[in-house]
Amino acid sequence: MSLFQLPQAPTHEPLQLTWLSVIQLRLKLQKPFITSFGRQDERDTLLVMLRTQDGLVGIGETPSMAAPMYDENYLWADLDVLQRFLIPTVSEQLKGVICCFDDLESIFKPVKGHRFSKCGLEAAYWHLVAQQKNVALASLWGGRAESVQAGFSIGAKTLDDVLERAERAIQAGFKRLKVKIWPGFDRIVLEAIRNQYPNIMLQADANTAYDPFLSEHIAALKTLDELDLLLIEQPFAENRLLDHARFQAEHNLKTPICLDESIRDLNDVRQAIDLWRLFEVSERLVINVKPPRVGGYWESVRIATYCQAHQVPCWVGGMLETGLGKWMNISLAAHSAFNLPGDHLQPQPYYQQDIINPLPTLRTDGTVIVPSGEIGEIDWETLERLQVARFDFQVN
Repeated sequence: MSLFQLPQAPTHEPLQLTWLSVIQLRLKLQKPFITSFGRQDERDTLLVMLRTQDGLVGIGETPSMAAPMYDENYLWADLDVLQRFLIPTVSEQLKGVICCFDDLESIFKPVKGHRFSKCGLEAAYWHLVAQQKNVALASLWGGRAESVQAGFSIGAKTLDDVLERAERAIQAGFKRLKVKIWPGFDRIVLEAIRNQYPNIMLQADANTAYDPFLSEHIAALKTLDELDLLLIEQPFAENRLLDHARFQAEHNLKTPICLDESIRDLNDVRQAIDLWRLFEVSERLVINVKPPRVGGYWESVRIATYCQAHQVPCWVGGMLETGLGKWMNISLAAHSAFNLPGDHLQPQPYYQQDIINPLPTLRTDGTVIVPSGEIGEIDWETLERLQVARFDFQVN
């Protein structure tokens, strides 16, 4: 990694904060979202809000799950870390003044893990910087694309439900489908979609549901190689980076393996690329970049830039964010390093009520417009209605 030149974070005038807040929201999904982890009908999320002396308000999202199922992060731990460590440090160590991105990283470094918490605070910071500099988030992060491709993620429990959601997505204009799979619910659903839509970009997301040492799991994954998939995402546990690369090589899997939960930072990406090269399958690696999972948007830019330099495809994944988080992810995806469709929206809004207007919408060509200015207007009445808790901190 020493030969790789890290991108430099944009500079800005000092931000003098006066108030910091953490808001807990509870939102109901339009339709249940089902993965190998379980079913979600509603979800809580956290917003971090920063207010400056000159009246700017920056808001970022910490889209944690209620329980530590996706990874070790979960809402109550992230809420505790924000309240007990990160926000007090902004007030006490920085005296509420953020002069540059390095200031923010300096308070993150002593706190091990808890990347979702850091992402929410960092996103609010970038929202402030974009307003202060009067530039779009996309250009702040090096993005130049005016629109990005959007994929549709299907999390359902029955074949009929998967096919119904796939049909609705195709009719809406999505050019890429992603299907949540697990042992016993894999080949049958993917083959059905492939038969019905032979030209669609199709990928599978296993969310760590398979064991690389169980013969029936190995056999099931190998049969997916016949379905012309764009990729197979995270078949094995997050701590089995070597097993992913070895499986790809030993079974001569032609379909690229995409890493999701295994990637926590740029160093994980470097190790993954080195491993795939050692096994001589480097052209079959893809990286899913989720800002909360890697600790923020600037680490996401670093990862994407590194992938681009090493010719590894990458894309922006999602964590069922509100419209606020989705607009930020779309702004990130405008960077030229992201060359595969991202998980940016559904045929209908994720939630029965959202907190931002307008919401991202799909165009007929399967793309969504990248915001050229502000990412949207907060619906404060809806935010108040969905709020279940709020914690305010005044800068000392």
